[in-house]
Amino acid sequence: MGTHKLNTMSLSEQAKKEVLKYIDEMDLKKENKLPREERLAEMIGVSRITIRQALNALASEGIIFRRQGKGTFVNVDSLNIKVTFSPCMELTQMIQNSGYEPSVRLLNISRVKREEEICELLQMKDDEQLVVAEKLFLADQQICAFCRDYFGMNLIGGEEAFEHFSKYEDSIYKYIYNLSGEKVEWDKVEIDTIAPSDISGLKEYVTAKEMGDKPYLYLKTLNYSTNDKPLVYANEYFNTSMIKFNLIRQKKIQY
Repeated sequence: MGTHKLNTMSLSEQAKKEVLKYIDEMDLKKENKLPREERLAEMIGVSRITIRQALNALASEGIIFRRQGKGTFVNVDSLNIKVTFSPCMELTQMIQNSGYEPSVRLLNISRVKREEEICELLQMKDDEQLVVAEKLFLADQQICAFCRDYFGMNLIGGEEAFEHFSKYEDSIYKYIYNLSGEKVEWDKVEIDTIAPSDISGLKEYVTAKEMGDKPYLYLKTLNYSTNDKPLVYANEYFNTSMIKFNLIRQKKIQY
């Protein structure tokens, strides 16, 4: 099996990471204003275009805000948010940020009968096998999330690679990337709620008591590559008793 280099972070992503480090070292009780763009670019060692891209990304996430004629400021309230709704982070990271000890159970990776609606979403070939992976995520040994990921057999190396993959417990996205270089870059999400007792297949793995009776947040997510190719269709069910999502939105109101 071939491998792919993991150092894929763009220059603007690296600059964004450095700005976040700078923010982390600031005494925000005294001052929350960032240096001017040209000064930040000089400090980090990148161009003004690159630092502007990094700041635009941070502004879109609500971490900083700009005031015309005054400068760029850290949104202190955003730093108190443990789990953002967008951009999405790895589930284990969500659990850690929420103050719990994460653990993951690989429940099942198997070939399944083609569901044409899903196969069409994934732009699979007509004769390609559909594969599903199911995982349970725990926070301090309590059910936090149940995930069911669908993808085409060709994405994981075909039938000859399936036996090896079927025992793989780490991130599916990392596996796909290391194999093919395909990197999940963005997703499209449909949001709903569902009673845990109505989640298909979950009761095969856990008891009703373990599931609880509070509705779960239900996300239907289509994950796309850097080249806008659909890679994985995910059904994700979150126990919001354990994980609290937050969202900062920039308002565009016509006055």
